[in-house]
Parts: sequence; C-alpha cells; structure tokens
Amino acid sequence: MRPKSSNRLTPAVDLQALLVRAVTLHQNGRLAEAAPLYEQVLRRNPGQVDALHLLGLIRGRNGDPDGGIELIRRAVKGDGGQPAFHASLAGLLEGAGRWAEAADSHAAAARLAPLAPDHHRREGAARAEAGQPGPAAAAFRRHLALLPGEAGSALGLGDALQDLGRPLPAAVWYGRALALTPGSTLAAYNRGVALRDAGRRADALAAFQVAARTAPALLQAREQILALGHANGDPRVAAAGGRPLLALVPDHAEAAKLLGAALARAAGPAADREVGVRWLARAAALRPGETDAPLALATALLDDRPADAAGWFRRALALAPASATALSGLGLALAAQGAEDAARRAARRAARAAPGDADIAANAGSILHRARRDAEAEAWYRRALTLAPGNAMGWINSGAQRLDGGAFEEAIPLYARALALGAGHHEALARSNLGAALMALGRNAEAVEAFRAALAIRPGDAAIRSNLLFCLCFVADAPPDAVFEEHRRFERFVAPVPLPEPSFAATARDPERRLRVGYLSPDFQRYPGPGYHFLLPLLERHDRAAVEVTGYYNDRREDEATARFKAAADRWRGVAGLSDAELERLVRDDGIDLLVDCGGHMSRNRMPLFLRRPAPLQLSLPLYPNTTGLTAMDYQLADPRIAPPSAPCFADARHSEKLIRLPDCVLCYRPADSAFVPPFRPPAETAGVFTFASFNNVTKVDAATIALWARLLRAAPEARLLLKWRGLGGGNGSGLERRLLAAFAAEGVGAERLLLRGITPDPYEDYVRADVALDPVFANGGTTICDALWMGVPVLNRAGAATISRWGATLLHTVGLDALVTESDEEYLALGVRLATDRAFLADLRADLRGRVAASPLMDEAGYARAVEAGFRAAWRRWCAGLPPAAIDLSR
Repeated sequence: MRPKSSNRLTPAVDLQALLVRAVTLHQNGRLAEAAPLYEQVLRRNPGQVDALHLLGLIRGRNGDPDGGIELIRRAVKGDGGQPAFHASLAGLLEGAGRWAEAADSHAAAARLAPLAPDHHRREGAARAEAGQPGPAAAAFRRHLALLPGEAGSALGLGDALQDLGRPLPAAVWYGRALALTPGSTLAAYNRGVALRDAGRRADALAAFQVAARTAPALLQAREQILALGHANGDPRVAAAGGRPLLALVPDHAEAAKLLGAALARAAGPAADREVGVRWLARAAALRPGETDAPLALATALLDDRPADAAGWFRRALALAPASATALSGLGLALAAQGAEDAARRAARRAARAAPGDADIAANAGSILHRARRDAEAEAWYRRALTLAPGNAMGWINSGAQRLDGGAFEEAIPLYARALALGAGHHEALARSNLGAALMALGRNAEAVEAFRAALAIRPGDAAIRSNLLFCLCFVADAPPDAVFEEHRRFERFVAPVPLPEPSFAATARDPERRLRVGYLSPDFQRYPGPGYHFLLPLLERHDRAAVEVTGYYNDRREDEATARFKAAADRWRGVAGLSDAELERLVRDDGIDLLVDCGGHMSRNRMPLFLRRPAPLQLSLPLYPNTTGLTAMDYQLADPRIAPPSAPCFADARHSEKLIRLPDCVLCYRPADSAFVPPFRPPAETAGVFTFASFNNVTKVDAATIALWARLLRAAPEARLLLKWRGLGGGNGSGLERRLLAAFAAEGVGAERLLLRGITPDPYEDYVRADVALDPVFANGGTTICDALWMGVPVLNRAGAATISRWGATLLHTVGLDALVTESDEEYLALGVRLATDRAFLADLRADLRGRVAASPLMDEAGYARAVEAGFRAAWRRWCAGLPPAAIDLSR
C-alpha cells in the first residue's frame, strides 16, 4: 500500500519554517513578534545558533544586555566560526561598558574575516576605551592598511599613540586625519596637544589656531593659544588667545591671569603693560582667596611701581603668611623704594621659609647688592648658584654685581655661562648686560652685536635700545645717517602706537612770566656722572626772578653734592621709584613749563617719559653726545662749534630736536674740590721724561686712536704715554691691560713706553704727572678735557664731523686754545711732536693755564646761566605765540 498523503510538516521542516518566519519578522522590525518564535525554536532545539544569536540581539536591544550576551555566547560556543556572532557579541558588550571583552570579540571577528575593515576599526575603538593603547594602535593600523583614506582611524591611531606617550608620531596621524577632513576641529586640536607635548610649541600654536578658526567658540583652543603665548613670553599670541576667550567667558580667572602676566611683562608699549596689570587685578578679584594672581600682579609692578607691588605682595602674605615668594618679592619692592632695612628683613624671612630655593637666595643677593653690601650680596649669589648651578638667572645676577662694581672682565664669562645654560625669559637681559660689559672695555663692535641680539628678543625694551644708541655714539665707522636713523627708531619701537597729544589749555601763555623749569637727571651727585661739573653751576646760578627750578632726581644715592642740588632747587622730587605714568602726573601737577632732560640715552634715563610729553616744552641738555631722536623733544642746546651753522648737513639735519645755539660753550664747568694743583715746573723737567696722557674711558680708545697715538710715540721716541682708567694698573694683568698692550705692540710700541694707572679717589691726582693730554680721535673727551685744562695740562685734539668729535673744538675754543684743535691725523702728529720737543712752545701753553680757564666763558657760571635762560625764553615765546619749535641762534 502507498502511504496516505498529508499536509503536516515533519519536525525538522516545521522548525526551519518557524525560524524563517521569525527572521522575516525581525528584518521587518517586528521584534516583539519575532522574539516568541525564536524562543519556540530554542525550546525545540536549544542549540540552534541562529536563534540564539538573533534572540540575543533582541534581548540586548530591549534592555536585557546580560541576557543577550549570554545567548550570543551560547551561539559562539555552538559555532565559533561565524564573524557576525563575534561582532554582535562585541556590540552588546560595548553597550554594557565591558570594553576589554568587546575588544576581544572584535579581534575574534577580525581573525575570521581579516579583509573586513570594520572589525579592525571597531576593535581599535574598543581597545582605546578599555585603556589598551598598544593593541588599539595595532588595530587601527590594520584598518588603515585596508582603507588608507579613513580619517576616523587616523584620528584613533593618533589618540592611541598619544596615550602611549609618543606625541610626535601621534601628531603625524592627527595631521593625516586633518588632511583627509580639513574641517575637523578635533583633529586640529589634538594635533596641537601632541605637538605641544612633543615640545614643538610653534607648530602646536599653528594647530590650535586652525582649531580656533574652525570652531571660534571652542574655549579649549583659545586656552591653549593663551597658555602658549604666556609660556613663550609672546604678548601678541597671548592676546590673540586670551581676548576672545575672555569675551566668551568674562569671569575666566585663569585666562585673565595668564593674559595679564603676558602683557604686563612684555617689552612692548607701556599701554599694553597697563592693560596687563588691569587683567591681573581682575584675576585677583575673581579669585580673592588665591595667591597666584596677586603675586603675578606684584611681580609685574615691581620694576615701575614698587610701592604698588609691595601692596600686592602684602596681600599675598595675608593669604599665605609663610610664602617665601611673597616675602622675597616684598623685599625687592622695599629695596626699590629705598627701605633697605625692611627689605633685608623680608629677604631673611624668605630665606628661612625656603632655605633650598635658589631664586629666593638670588633675590636676597639682589637686595643686598642694591644696598651696596657687596660682600653679603656675593655670598647670597654663591649660595644661589650652589643650590642651582644650572639656573641662568643666578649667573646673570652675579654678573650684574660685577658689572656695577666695575669688574667688567669678570662679568663677561658669567653672562656667557647664563646664555650657554639657556636664559629663557631673561636672555635679553643677559645679552644686554653682556653688551654693557663689552662696551665698558672698549669692545664696541661686540657690544653692538650683543645689544642687537637682545633687541631681537625684546624690540620694544627702552633700556636695551638706549644701550645700543649710546654704544653707537662711540663706533667711528658707523655711518652718521644710520646712527641718526637708529635714534629715530627708538620711539617707533618703544611706543609703536603714538600716544595722544596732551592738552595744555590750562597753562598760561604769558611770554614774559616766570618760567617753571624742571631738570630731570640721575646725576645730582658727585659721582659717577657729570652732574656736579656741568649741572650744579646752572642750577645754582639761575635768576630766581626769571626761573623757578624743580629738580627731579632719578636715583637714590645721595652725597654732599646732592645736598647742594637740593638747596639750589625751589622744589625737589625724588622720582627713582615712580613709573612713567606716575612721573608724568607729578610733572603735570607741578605745572612745569619746560622740562629739561640731562641724561639722553645714558644709564638710568627716562626717555619714555618724554614720549608722553608731560610739559609744553621739552629740551635736551647734551651731556649725551647725540640727538635723543625723539619727536617729542623740542630743542637741544648747542653752540656754533659743536654744531656749526655752516654745516647743517651733520648738525641740524641729524637732530630730531631744533638746536638752540648758545653764544659761547654749550656747557659750563665747575671743578671739584681737590688738594692737587698744577705743578710749578712741567713734569718733563722733574721726571726727566715727557709724558702724554689720556684719562678717558677706554670705550673711547678705539683702534684708530691707538694707531694714531702709536704713530705719535714712534715720532717722539723719548716720550711715554700714561693711560688711566678702571681696570688698569692693578698689577694683576687684567684682560683690558693685555688687550691694550697687545694693540700698542702691534703698532710697534712696547710696554715700556706705557704707564697704566687705575682710578683714584681724586681724579686730578695724576694730572701732575702729565705734560700734554691726548684727546681720543673720534669720541672726544668732555669732563677729562676740562679736568686737564684745570690742572694746567694742554689737550691735543683731533676734530671730526660728528657731535662727539666736536667736544674738543668747542671746549678748547672757549679757553682760547684753538691752536690745539687739528683737522687731520697729520696735523695731530705734527703738533704732538712739537709739543713733545719744543719746550718753549709748551711752556707758553701751560703758563697760568688754570687762571686762563677760570677767566674764560667755560667757567663763567652767571654768563652761562643767562645764555641758557635766554634760550629757554626764546623757545617759550614761540610756544606762547602758537609757533612750532624752530632753530634759535643766540651766537649772532
């Protein structure tokens, strides 16, 4: 018999149909209907791997990840060769936050299907989440080998390498991700982080700038730009990051602090520094309980506003009484105000609070150095270097002490050591101080290089720029037009944004009223400047009915001469501790009509003050041997010989100021008290040998001068040359001595023809040994010419075209010794030989020379004061009439 036909399915066929129906429902998104069918399949066949797999996916999606994971694990156990099972298991494990297990499942899928890119990508991502950067990097590399243009994996590989501490390779992959997706803010930002961590700050900055342009509201990019600008000491970059950041988040205290610190310590315009101070004050207000901002603000104020700095250091101490940084800073601020005892107490407290801190020890040394307690300062500097021999600032401080003490040779290797160590933010200071030491030794070309290197770092630093300008005055082969242009550049760098023109509407424009004249100088003292000789006679001899004198003293050192300056002034202001803004306000409040600068670009000058124009008229008294270069400096005193009217090409045209030519000499000389007088008989008669002499600063004794003096000594073989300056004649064979002796030897003059002497307490002492003084060829003497003449010693001069080469011409003319002014090397030699050999000629010149000098216009104090007052009055009348400054010639 044949079996009967039936419509019933066999168990196997029925199970397969049930599974197919479940899968169809699943694919159509009808999960609630599919799940019971999968369960029916599994009741009949608990090991059915497809049902296990698919039901596991539904369970995971419906909020039962553990149940889903258990089902798919059973599927994998039943058939481990299915990549999809491993991938699905990995997905559920990811959802449960079980990243390490998920990564292993992705890896299993990748092993089964190595050419399927997504398995590698997902393994890399899971391993990254699991904190397994090494395996993550390997997975991303496999994915990129299959799909090189996949930006996501390039980004992931960068992350993995960054986590492995390999920032430079990470930056390469971030860069690749950015190249594949140029608008990727994440790639640009992460690349910046990697480059920053790799020490590639410039490249990091560029990357963060890309991120900021792509996403202007991305705070993190702005924060990084600000931080890099602060760390690099670049206020421009810091502002580019900080200002937009603070516009987005005005109460961002850290941004205010970093931006403020970057701007406040910048060497650029004073206006920027003031903005920095305001941001630091804002940061301090936003975080009143923290010391960082007050300390940063105090440090920013320390140089220009030490009194305000002291207040902020005290605020920091109120929050942290044992803060060594605050105590040390307070000591520096007090020392800057002249409170030396309190400064030393603060320094000692700081050292007790942080005995192992090299910076604290160095600051203690600086405080004692300022108080001129050199031995104690040196001990602290040595301690700082012992604690941190690699601290460049310690070497800079030690060099500064030697520089101020005149030990220029010793200072140079200390600055070189600081630079070799990497001086960081202090590199400009180190290079500038190195330049000052080189200049003091007459190594002017090297000094110029050092100053220019410092300015390359801090182009707006007024002190360094003044150092360069003063040094250029002594460089004979520097083109005069280039030197003038360098002087003109001062204001363009120090104040690149012109300051607003002040108003003097309240100033009475009465051309004949009593003038309020202010004299600003650091040299109202006997030493080290020329103030006593050339300023005191003027101040004491002013007609008080015509002039009211205010002295603005820009130094703290006082001596007997300072007391005389105070007595000569109607008002006295100590201004060394005032900022330019504070001094400007003081001058305005004093109602000064004409402010006289007496320092030019020499040490301790206040040139930036004059850019603010605190007075209606501003005038330069030329103790500095050149133009100031300032547009705001209206006039400079001159005379017909130092600035011949017939040669405006090198006088008027190379001065930013209009010249007031006095009828006689531009200066009036008052000798210092001394027990030494001109000898009755010439030294050649008593010593048996003729002696030329020069007591000039060796900065002026350049190669051309040595060559000419050597020719003179060869032409006058019986004569010798006495040289006197700091660092000579000490018997220790200083580097300066060795260089001078070598330079003369190269010109055929042996050491036996030279007498070397160091500085003596009485500057007139050694003139009793000199028959004739030799003026340097290019940079003429000033005080030394006057001193020599007062001591009865004729001075042989070689005049030139530059202002600094005309001092001898005007001083010698003023005392009736035009015959000693020569115009060429040959004239200089011929006259020098005659002076050394024609004793009658020399005797006539020396006869009662002191008496002739005393009777000359060079020492006519009253006449000089009247001439200067006439110049002031002529300039004032023009101003009252609303006329611009113009050349004034009182010599006609």
